[in-house]
This record gives sequence, C-alpha cells and structure tokens, in this order.
Amino acid sequence: MAAPNDRVDDDLQDEIIEEIRAVRRAHAAAFDFDVARIVADFRTKDVVSGDRVVSLPPKPARHRRVAAGE
Repeated sequence: MAAPNDRVDDDLQDEIIEEIRAVRRAHAAAFDFDVARIVADFRTKDVVSGDRVVSLPPKPARHRRVAAGE
C-alpha cells in the first residue's frame, strides 16, 4: 500500500531519497498511515531519547514592500 502523499518524480529517483521514502513508508504503514498515531510515536521517541527538545518562538512577520502605483 502506498502512502497517500507519495510522489513519483523522475528527477528525484536518487537511491538515498528512495531509501528515506522506504523507511518513511514502512513507519507510516506500521501505524496504518494515521497521522495522529505517527506523531504520537515520534513524540514518545522524543521523550524516551532524553534529548532536550527546543521550541523556538515564531519569527515576526515580514511586511511585503508595495511598489508605487499598486
């Protein structure tokens, strides 16, 4: 069963990319492609790893310059 977001792009048929996609597919398949369960698994792994997870505040929005006459 293919993951819902898999894309086949001839330019990206790189061996490393394919290996990463295979690992991602296998992980997602283990959770029946249920995003909530996949995220829960990653969060559990974060806690179990003991590594410090840092959440940075959002960057302030940059204002778009408007050309004269717009």
